[in-house]
Amino acid sequence: MKWMLVLLALFLSACQGTDAIRQNTAEPPPERNTQMASVVIWWAHGNEPFWHFTADAGKLRFENLGEDAEYFSYRVFDSDGTTRTFNAKNATSSIQIRMMHKTCFNDMSGAEYPWTAEVTIDGRKLQGCGERGSLPE
Repeated sequence: MKWMLVLLALFLSACQGTDAIRQNTAEPPPERNTQMASVVIWWAHGNEPFWHFTADAGKLRFENLGEDAEYFSYRVFDSDGTTRTFNAKNATSSIQIRMMHKTCFNDMSGAEYPWTAEVTIDGRKLQGCGERGSLPE
């Protein structure tokens, strides 16, 4: 019986030592998921309030800073000349995204993007900039 208690104590101390080492060791930032970036079809972001969305072949993910992300089933954006439109609903929200092929400048950084984004989610209208294709580095 004593033998089992000694083994259990050694095992538990070994496990704690590993966790302590992990907590005190600085981990490098995770590498960018290039596989995910290569499947993104659309993305956009905006400021004040800060929001962003990404659309891939399976889902559209929308996130407003400080709120939980919302997910919508992805469907191809409708095309009307230089404007692409996406409309969807999930269990709690409805979203409309209009991507206009018109140069957009980020109002905080001054960065230039080829698409202007207008998002309406549950009646809130948001403006921002975006692109087609993979996410920026």
